[in-house]
Amino acid sequence: MPASFQDRYDTAKESYIKTNDKQFADLPAGTTVLIPSPQDIESVVNALPEGNTLNLTELRGALAEMHDADGTCPVMCGMNLRVAAEVTLEAIDAGVPQGEVVPIWNVIEPTSNLAKKLPGGVERIRRLRGERT
Repeated sequence: MPASFQDRYDTAKESYIKTNDKQFADLPAGTTVLIPSPQDIESVVNALPEGNTLNLTELRGALAEMHDADGTCPVMCGMNLRVAAEVTLEAIDAGVPQGEVVPIWNVIEPTSNLAKKLPGGVERIRRLRGERT
């Protein structure tokens, strides 16, 4: 049985940097690439002023800057963003008030594939962002 998202969150490796030996996505060979943890993703989200949002590219840039890396792995950023999002949404479903959780919806675009995969989907992300559905 696959690990729950909470298990994945609790056992996630700390963020680390590696050097690309070849081109990957938008990261050229020889660049330093951050592999971000869900916890670091949450710290960037928590640092956003209320009502501000970031798209995935901006999130990756903020994470790379935080760790003095040339870039952030898009695959691991997306995977760990989902882990953080699932844990947050589970907390809301368990009764934790929206104002007491990491506002992860501020970095998940409603039109993204990730939004479609989350419980409640696009409509829930829009609602959490205060958008009309």
